[in-house]
Amino acid sequence: MSTPALPLDPAVCPLCGGPNACAMAQGQPAERCWCMQATLNPAALAAVPEALRRKACICARCGMHLATPSPGEAPPAPI
Repeated sequence: MSTPALPLDPAVCPLCGGPNACAMAQGQPAERCWCMQATLNPAALAAVPEALRRKACICARCGMHLATPSPGEAPPAPI
């Protein structure tokens, strides 16, 4: 039995399903994207499903949450 393909929308965060505010998904240069000014923990990027890596960006909420988790804190709930 095969796993169904995950839907791809480059403007949607693959972790929470909310808008990711990606500049490139909006047709703007990568330099304008919020993520170019952010420092993210590699765990935030590692949480992206393999099939969506390098195809859809995470949102700032997920990126900041995973970058600075509190002890015992759960990941953000899907929107």
